Amino acid sequence: QTTETVTVSATVTTSVTCSLSTTTTNFGTIDASAVYTSSPNVTTTVSCNPAAGCQVQINDQGSGTQPGLWNSSASYLIPSPDSAFNATATLVAGTEGYGIQATTTAVGSGGTLTLNVRYNQTGNTVGGLTTTTIQLASSSQPVANREIVVTHKAAISGLTPAGSYQDTITYNCVSN
Repeated sequence: QTTETVTVSATVTTSVTCSLSTTTTNFGTIDASAVYTSSPNVTTTVSCNPAAGCQVQINDQGSGTQPGLWNSSASYLIPSPDSAFNATATLVAGTEGYGIQATTTAVGSGGTLTLNVRYNQTGNTVGGLTTTTIQLASSSQPVANREIVVTHKAAISGLTPAGSYQDTITYNCVSN
């Protein structure tokens, strides 16, 4: 009798993907009487298969040098999250500020996504955006179709110049 063996091999390529539910969200017309929430919220669906997991990073355009909502016509910035560019701030009507909150849903499978505590906020407390890359959420193992829901909030003062304000937030998904 003769015994022979067969070696079977396969390679699974690394895959890290993120998809956004929308590429635009809008506050509409705002004034100093309230804290505003843009609509719709932005849901990021994350899938990755590296054994060490992955992370979702964000980067804010703002004015180009400071994070926030920028009015290029007036060269004016509504700072993120407040005038001192703190990590977090509680927005109040009549005081300028802008930032985001993040939460995760039960959708998906595999590991879980852990939010950066800076953005894991409720009520009118927001995490400040940065013009450098910062982690929004991460996993320590593979995930499939996990979701992060980002809410954008802003407030202005009576002295905020009238006009159109914009911001661009770039999302990047990378393996750990």
